[in-house]
Amino acid sequence: MRAESPERVEIFDFVSGMEYDLHPRHKTYRQIPIKSNRGMVTVAVVGGLSMTGSTTAEAGDAQGEDIGTQSIGGVTAIGKRVTVTIPVGAFGNDREMKVVNERWYSPELQALVKSSNSDPRFGVNTYELTNIVRGDPDPALFQPPHDYTLKPRNH
Repeated sequence: MRAESPERVEIFDFVSGMEYDLHPRHKTYRQIPIKSNRGMVTVAVVGGLSMTGSTTAEAGDAQGEDIGTQSIGGVTAIGKRVTVTIPVGAFGNDREMKVVNERWYSPELQALVKSSNSDPRFGVNTYELTNIVRGDPDPALFQPPHDYTLKPRNH
C-alpha cells in the first residue's frame, strides 16, 4: 500500500513486514517494522501531513454484519459493516455513540475498493478506489528510491 502527500510518502510492504516513511524534500527515508499483518491499517493524507494507525479485529463491543455485494469501479465487491458502540461516559459523552465502518472488498483484485467510516467525534471519512487498471503496478512504487538515504529510527 502506498499513500502520498506533498511532504511525505508512506509505503507499507506487508510481504517484507516493513513500512518505509519517505521524505521527498530531503531524499531520506526511515524503515519501520510493521508489528503485525493482522488487523487493519488506516492512512489519512491531509495537505502535507499523513497519519497512520492500525487496529485489530478484537474489539469486544463491535457488531459485524454482511451487507451484500455491489459493483464498484467495474469490479464486484463484498460489503461488511462493523458497528462499535461507545458507552455513556467513555470520554465524557452523555449518551451512547455508534461508530460505523463499511468496507467493500474485491476478491478478484484482493483489495479494498471502498470504505466509509462514520464517527460522531470526527465526522465521515470515505475512500474509494477509482480508475482501476488491472495488472501489476511498477514494483519501484513500493520501494525507497535508490537516491534516498536511510535515516536511523528515533528511539
